[in-house]
Amino acid sequence: MPSFCRFASFKYLVISCLLLLISACTSQPSLPTATQTLGPNAQLWHWQAQGRIAFANEKNNHSANLDWLQIGYSYQLQILGPLGQGSARLEGEPFKVILTTSDGKQLQASSPEQLLAENSDWELPLSNMVYWIRGIVAPGNYQKIDKQTFIQNGWKVEWRRFAQVDNYQLPSLLIAEKGQISFRLAINKWQLFPAPTFPVSKQGL
Repeated sequence: MPSFCRFASFKYLVISCLLLLISACTSQPSLPTATQTLGPNAQLWHWQAQGRIAFANEKNNHSANLDWLQIGYSYQLQILGPLGQGSARLEGEPFKVILTTSDGKQLQASSPEQLLAENSDWELPLSNMVYWIRGIVAPGNYQKIDKQTFIQNGWKVEWRRFAQVDNYQLPSLLIAEKGQISFRLAINKWQLFPAPTFPVSKQGL
């Protein structure tokens, strides 16, 4: 094969690889960044929050230890009841969530709210809580009551206390109620991570 043909083939291969790489990068959803409206906490998408959550509805009251690890849009929530009873683990990414119960049974759905509603008494708005837990409102409409209280998707949410974590003010106590449903989330430990420069596998959570 003449040298110019080999060069043309190599050039075509390089261009094709670059196009595939660009396509793979652009197909990943971009993470929201800080804006004047949302504030600097909107850029926090890599963190771990540990604490305790209490949930109540018209039938039951529950409380458990909570360990929430968030890496981009992927997350793992460990919910552990008193003395190790009633443990559950939620592992999720957009449109795919897996619930592992204390007996090892695994269940899957497209949203964490659907999984919890169908398999437990817990009715937590986790898709909104990933924002509320950082001290910002979730995307969409909301009604502001005061600096620390607002109503969103039927939930009245109040940030009662904040803690200084690195250069950020993050909630240490969040209370929310919707009709006869309420939850109280107390966070005693925050840890912030730098954004990873490589894809994070499920085993990394």
